Amino acid sequence: MTQATTPQLPLKRKFSLSFGYVDDFNSNEGMKHLPLSTMQFYSFAFDFISKATRGATGRALLTLGDLFWNAPYLGKELNEDESNWFLTEKWWPYLSVYHEFGHARAIRAFAPGKFLGYRDPSGGNALHQSALCYYLAALKYARLNDNAATIYSELNLKNPEHGLPIYAGGLNNEARLSSAIADMTYRNHGHIAYFGTYMRGRLAPITYTAKTKSKVVNSLSGDIGHIVNHYQKYKTPDFDMSYIQYGGWVSFLCSSSTYMFLKGYWDFIQTGDPIISTPSWAGIRLPDVNLYFTRKGLSLEIVSGYKLSGNLQLNLGVETVYYPRFANPEITPSINYTLHTKQHGTFEFMAGAVINTCGYVSVNTGVEWTDPINPFNLGIKVIHHDARTYVGERNITLADTYNHDIETVIFASYCY
Repeated sequence: MTQATTPQLPLKRKFSLSFGYVDDFNSNEGMKHLPLSTMQFYSFAFDFISKATRGATGRALLTLGDLFWNAPYLGKELNEDESNWFLTEKWWPYLSVYHEFGHARAIRAFAPGKFLGYRDPSGGNALHQSALCYYLAALKYARLNDNAATIYSELNLKNPEHGLPIYAGGLNNEARLSSAIADMTYRNHGHIAYFGTYMRGRLAPITYTAKTKSKVVNSLSGDIGHIVNHYQKYKTPDFDMSYIQYGGWVSFLCSSSTYMFLKGYWDFIQTGDPIISTPSWAGIRLPDVNLYFTRKGLSLEIVSGYKLSGNLQLNLGVETVYYPRFANPEITPSINYTLHTKQHGTFEFMAGAVINTCGYVSVNTGVEWTDPINPFNLGIKVIHHDARTYVGERNITLADTYNHDIETVIFASYCY
């Protein structure tokens, strides 16, 4: 009987509190710590359960259970069978909350005063003004249903094309979260239990489109319906859902992290080690691909990196609209440097830029400090957004009057 081995790689888990949990900050960067903290706690619970398994067979059953629990939409006959809970799509509240916050963030940025609240998950008339309160209210619900929604009044946008960031804000946030998981794993190793959240983000455009086609989601009021109608009206009348599904499959199947997680499951079954590392070749990170919705059309972002040493890491992302036509490539170079000191703890410095070929530029910088004795971490990040870039359009906190803003994110973490 094969016994589990002790993980050979260190894993940094953090439970974070951020000013970004307050909706008034309207910060995707700050709010992302909520789903990431929850996901990391789930991986901690996964390890706790895995200690009770015996041998490869027990770990294989745990792996199947994890994949089952995180399974995305598989078809109306399976996921919507109300008579059998085991066949329903499970609802991870933090995914739904970060999705809905993506809509709310874009409404506040492009249509101030129009956001009314998040509909209570119970389906009642109550509205939550805070994503954090919405998250806490959602914890008692165990499946995804059509009650998750962001409520807003008639937009009456000054620029009709600003509707796209609002309609696509939820799916863009899920892709952003999936990308953040891959980046976090590249920096500090990861855990196979992150795969469920990663997978749901990658496959969200595919599953949401499938729900729309099978009429589980209303094609007129659902996100995909709004996105398709917007592109047909302002970009090309030939646009249909198949282009979204194609981009989603490219993102999932052409990302190295997908296969890293799948290999991680196999290694876990064989050895009991759930820790994974991002695959690389000659020090170069094998690329991941992210699908996003922009005002100019569907875009794909290719992300890679290079570790010069254990303390210095270079990253590069290249994003371009590929449908309805190639347009305005954008590059996002960044650098991470870690400084270890015995008396003052560890400092991780980061700096990056967003450079659009039209001449629009944004910059960001930040630092994280880890206490040398206590398991605490503090961080601050300052971001300049330009809404005329793809990244800025997806994350700017206020773009109704000006295309620029400055965002400051402060967070504190307990490390375990």
